[in-house]
Amino acid sequence: MPTETPNGHFTAGRLRAALWVLHRLATSEGQPPRQDVFRGKKVPAKLLAEGLGSLMRNVLLARRHGGDRWKAAVEVFHEIPDFLGADLPGTTMGTREQTAFVAGYEKQLAEYRERFGALLG
Repeated sequence: MPTETPNGHFTAGRLRAALWVLHRLATSEGQPPRQDVFRGKKVPAKLLAEGLGSLMRNVLLARRHGGDRWKAAVEVFHEIPDFLGADLPGTTMGTREQTAFVAGYEKQLAEYRERFGALLG
């Protein structure tokens, strides 16, 4: 497993996982992006733009579900500011940066699966 260095790329990967989980809790749609989607000439800020743009919509949709979905969505939502505290890289990722991004994404997704497994399907 690659070294999990908490840098901007690692944190951006964690944010990407949080945004996907919030979307899943709100809509019950889709599968998490596979890590190969993050390879190649990708810019973290662009990988996060859609999820950040629909953040409040997803929170409001999750609220309509209520119960455990809403509780889980609130937990994820409260973690997002910590991930935004790091500088979101705005340049194309090289191999090391991609590795850090994927490591952050996989780590956070695994944590959410452990905490909210049944809700994520």
